[in-house]
This record gives sequence, structure tokens and C-alpha cells, in this order.
Amino acid sequence: MERKKAIQESLEGLEARLTELNQWMYDNPELGFQEYRASELLTEELAGAGFEVERGVADKETAFMAKYKGSGTGPAIAFFAEYDALPDIGHACGHNIIGTSAIGAAMALAKAWPDLPGTIYVFGAPAEEQSSVIDDCGGKVYIVEENLLDEVDVAMMMHPTNFNSAWSNNLAVQPLEMVFHGKTAQPAGSAHLGINAFEAAVLAYTNINAIRQYFPPNHFVHGMTTESGPAPNIMSPRSKLRLHVRAPSNAELEELLVKIKHCGQAAALVTGARVDFNYYLLRYLEVVNNHVLANLMEDNLRALDLEVSPMAPRPRGSTDMGNVSQAVPSVHGYISLGPAEEVGNTHNPEFAPSTVREAGIKALMNAAATMAMTAVDLLVNPDLVDEAKREFEKTMRERA
Repeated sequence: MERKKAIQESLEGLEARLTELNQWMYDNPELGFQEYRASELLTEELAGAGFEVERGVADKETAFMAKYKGSGTGPAIAFFAEYDALPDIGHACGHNIIGTSAIGAAMALAKAWPDLPGTIYVFGAPAEEQSSVIDDCGGKVYIVEENLLDEVDVAMMMHPTNFNSAWSNNLAVQPLEMVFHGKTAQPAGSAHLGINAFEAAVLAYTNINAIRQYFPPNHFVHGMTTESGPAPNIMSPRSKLRLHVRAPSNAELEELLVKIKHCGQAAALVTGARVDFNYYLLRYLEVVNNHVLANLMEDNLRALDLEVSPMAPRPRGSTDMGNVSQAVPSVHGYISLGPAEEVGNTHNPEFAPSTVREAGIKALMNAAATMAMTAVDLLVNPDLVDEAKREFEKTMRERA
């Protein structure tokens, strides 16, 4: 308890600066893999707090890895920071809070416990949102694939929303592009000589709508056409349909993708078009909850006198933290800014300004404190880390 009290006091000393950084990111939203200034500001703070900082990791300019080595050979604990915004609506997902709370937790630990028995990492993971202006996303996926977590024992992060919880119910997602190739013609005079790729794309989406009623629970597909044309009076020689295909697990996602591709193939067959399939963005795996870590985080949320919710009954989208959770024992928690009728829902425009108001700052500090206190539990009792790793290994074997 004394350690946790010291960390909370350390956080109080950091609040003004964390608030400034949170506000700066809100005022200057940067999209995925373009978060140059946000990445720079966060790493400057970590370097100033005694962390060894490596920028541009995983071959991504705005990704980083910061490391603080304490004494002894205790556990290595990683906090994940996000800092990319959404097009048009800025930080409506609260990544400004995610980034500042992650570095806040790490710096408070290092300040209050300079000889802590282990190692603290902060990973700067850009482009979590699958809506970047470039066809790339998933900083955490690259971090996992580059084996940067090899020395990490456990990982954690907290996401702002409308409730407090240590449990994640996120779906696996695969962005899928269908590219239909047709043959141009003048539709009013020589339609019989052409093949309208746009009609094929529309039919493919209609086919998907026709089979939605047969989807198992929590299987979703949503999308848009991104190319057709060039004009209504010219048959489209090419049309693109972009989809996000989601399912509760990677195995179920594979099954759903087969059905969705059949919809595209059927549309191509009927219209005479040709269709190509392209996984144009990285796949995000579902989050695997680690009960040992989630129970610790839940206890620390309650220690801050916060009302704690169980796992959400319905899935809440997807995140590349799922890939991390299938590489090392992880916890992806949630911190509340307040009820939706007061602060809005994530990914809605009204949520963004809530991240810099009083409720947002309080959530930032609560998230940082919860993660730092959870890290204290693991550092003080490394047997808990071993228990989390045993659970992780058993879970992954059963899922294989």
C-alpha cells in the first residue's frame, strides 16, 4: 500500500504536464503513421524521466520503445500507448488519453520507485484506427511481428469509454477489398457490349445483405464502395468494394471470409465481371483476456473507489491489442469518462471534447494510477507473473 500511495503522489506531480500533452494532442490530431509530433512529445517526456528511448522501431517512423531498467531481474512490464486520431472527428476515440496515461503510469513508477525490481517498457503503437488516409494500420501488429515483445512478461493498456472494466470483449477483424473488373461501354446505346463493374460491386453487397440473417451471433460485415465510374453514362470498367469482416475469433473469421468471398464470386459470375480479393490492411486478432491480470486491474480500479463493470455483453469493435494479447499475457482495460448522455460514445464527434474536460482529465489520471498500481502488484509478487504466464500458455494451447 505504501508503494501505491507513493505512486499516486508521484502522479499528482505529473498531472499538469500530462494534461498539457493530452490537450495538445486534442488540438493537433494526427492520423495513423503521421503522428510525428505526438510521438516526439511522448518520447521526450520519457527520455527526461530516465527511460532509454528507441524511435522508429518496427520500421515505422512514429513507433517507439522506451525502457526503464530497475534493479534485479524481476518481471518486465509493458504499457501500450496509442496517439492516432480519426479523420474529421479527431480524438473521438480518446487516444490522447491512452497515450498520456501510458507514459504517466510508467513515469510515476520510475519516479516513486527508482530501484524497482524489474523493467518497465512503454511501446508507442501508432495507427490503431483502421481508417487512416493511407492503406496501413496496426502499429502493435508490427511490434509483435518484429519480436519486440520477446523480453516482455506482461502487457497492459486502458481505453477511455463510458464504463470502468478490466475485461475486453473485442472481435477479430479482417479488412477485405473486392476489386471488380468489367468492360466499358455506353449504357444507353451499347450496354450489351459492356460489363458494368459497379453493378457487380452493388450485387456483391446485396448478396452479403441476403445472407446476414444466417450469420452466427456477433459476426458483422460493413463496408463502402471506394471506386466506380468514371461517369453515370459510362459503364464502369472497375469498381472497388471495401469491407470490414468481424467475428469473435480468428477461426470463425476465416469461416465468415469464405462466405463473403462467395458473395463476390457470385456477383462476378452473374455479371460477367472478374473479381480479385485483397486483404488491404492487417488483420486484428480478438483480445484474449488473462484472468490473473484482469482480476488485479479490477481490484485496483475498486481501490480508487471506481464502480467496476464486468465484461461487456456485446463485443466492442476490434483492436490490435488483440495481437499483443496472443503474444504475451495482457489486459486491455477500460476507463470511464462518464455516461454516454453526458460525454458521448467513442467514435462519435461529441466524445472528443470530453477527453479534455474535467471528466477526461480525471479518467486519464485514474487510468494511469490503475495501471501503475497493477504493475506494483506484479513487481512486489512476481509469482503472479508466473501464474499469468501459465494461464496464457494453457489458454493458447486450448485455442490452437
